Amino acid sequence: MLFARLLLLAISIHGSRSGAVDVLTNNYDNHRSGANLEESMLDTANVSPETFGRLFSYPVDGPVFSQPLIATGVEIPGQGARDVVYIATANNSVFAFDTQGEGKVLLWKRTFAQLPGGRAAMVSGILSTPVIDRGTSSIYVVTGFMDGSEGKFVLHALDLGSGAEKHFGPALIQGSVKIDSTVVPFHPTNKRIAVQRAALAIAQGRLIVAFGGDFFEGWVFSYDKNDLQAAPRAFCTICASRVSAISKIDYLDAHCILLGPGGGIWQSGRGPVVGDDGTVYFFTGNKQHVIKDGCKILPSNNACSQCAGPQECTCKVNRSAGVCRGHDACHANQARDERQFDTHDSLIALTPALDLVGWYRPENWNASGVNGLEYNDLDLGGSGPLLIPGTSRLAGGGKQGVMYLLDIKPTTEPCQPSLGRNCIAARALQSFQVAPIPLRPNEYYRHILGGPVLWARHGQAGGARMFVWRENDTLRSYAVSDAFEGCDQNNPAPTTSHDCPALARSEDYIDHHPGGILALSAHGGEPSSAIVWAAKHNSMSGPAKLMAFKASPDAAAPGQLAKIWDSSYCEGDALVAGSEFVPPTVANGKVYLATGAGRVEVFGSIPKRECVRQALPANFGPMMQ
Repeated sequence: MLFARLLLLAISIHGSRSGAVDVLTNNYDNHRSGANLEESMLDTANVSPETFGRLFSYPVDGPVFSQPLIATGVEIPGQGARDVVYIATANNSVFAFDTQGEGKVLLWKRTFAQLPGGRAAMVSGILSTPVIDRGTSSIYVVTGFMDGSEGKFVLHALDLGSGAEKHFGPALIQGSVKIDSTVVPFHPTNKRIAVQRAALAIAQGRLIVAFGGDFFEGWVFSYDKNDLQAAPRAFCTICASRVSAISKIDYLDAHCILLGPGGGIWQSGRGPVVGDDGTVYFFTGNKQHVIKDGCKILPSNNACSQCAGPQECTCKVNRSAGVCRGHDACHANQARDERQFDTHDSLIALTPALDLVGWYRPENWNASGVNGLEYNDLDLGGSGPLLIPGTSRLAGGGKQGVMYLLDIKPTTEPCQPSLGRNCIAARALQSFQVAPIPLRPNEYYRHILGGPVLWARHGQAGGARMFVWRENDTLRSYAVSDAFEGCDQNNPAPTTSHDCPALARSEDYIDHHPGGILALSAHGGEPSSAIVWAAKHNSMSGPAKLMAFKASPDAAAPGQLAKIWDSSYCEGDALVAGSEFVPPTVANGKVYLATGAGRVEVFGSIPKRECVRQALPANFGPMMQ
């Protein structure tokens, strides 16, 4: 069995001086496990309303859309070694605070209000989680600007101790791909909007930066982390449609095109998985070809087009949507040489230098009906995957609410990927609806956006557990080895039936976007130490809540994930604002939570207090499974 031989994860979370733990990347490690398994200070006994609560806030200069990162024992010039929390804001600022400073000790701050060379531009902010390289004592971050009508993004490498630029930064992010004989540049504008939302990653010395966008393609750039001025490699998910669309449409025609081309890398801010061999894995968004009233729709035989027949037709405004699905919807294009092709609604596997080594696309991506991904805007890339350590298995899901277990084993023979060859054994070994589809008119709101987290344990310790909290559902846990356990093996993948039941559920139910954004802390495999932390946000600037659940059910209630703490229980702990998609950072006895209110809230152990719990409804949903 897998977990009989599994060594617990310590990929990017690692102990430093005096046993302190670093959190250097989004979701804690390159496998995106979402778990800190070296948390020795917090457990299910001392996280209670009487002994755990809000400690202080770190004040910053704007909303925080990125996960706070931790580096311990950092040498600060003139101040010695400090444990530091790094916070990036939508004001293009990076703050370095002392973790022991009660929110008052600012070690350094850098704000980027100009493009390289000093040119003034309008700030659009840091939206992704940076990444830290302890080997070179650097933190990498991408700042955003609008330079007139053009979107500009700048890559920085900052010294952990001083915030000074290094590695020949900053560097303006730019590049292109070649489709047959046509060069397609990376060129965001105020009408073709690029968004650098997915967290940064480091893969074998290469810095990986990914983009989604509105009316824009998905792009990935790979930089030498030690020389930001060296020309990067670039990969485009759907530039083949820009050049070789079978319908010869012009995706830049603002007169007719409302949406397109798509294929963005969003993942609700999660970073790419980086395998032990350096392979980089992303989920991508849907493609979309949505056209405006009065525009021509060419003949098509695909399930999405509203002119699915042999004759040309004209878009006549649909009363509910006001637009039509065009003839390039539910269609994947490729270049003449077949080396460039559309990889929307897909898992893509890239080398650190961004050569495509394999890919996978669910069979229902171009289907009609309630489960068609393109037809219903149910991006596979609504969230990102995680890698089960010691295996060639990725687990994750997106806006359809379906969890996939994918085999990513490479082929044994040389293989050039194309639309007809995926070149990895990527197939859905298992796939299942996490929960029943909500009743009409809410059937669209079943998205997995926070993504799964994994408590990796040896089999003799009880086995691994995976947790997920979908929209319109409860927190759920599943038994996992190299597959989800207890599933109906007579119902082969791919399927969207309920054939993998959860082991346990919470009573709390979230009936809105984006569901629960999760993290897990534990001291190895010890059940009494394992806590699932869930951030709940009604909106970026609206009410929010942080909750803590036992990861191991009590013997008296084996199907229930018991809640042990809630920020709304006691006066002084309440949150007035959240930041959607940002998981809590749990390290060294503290929990750091980003908000949209210009601060990061910090929770931890407090002197014992009397706390009269408020009588709050559990918001418990219907038991449909």
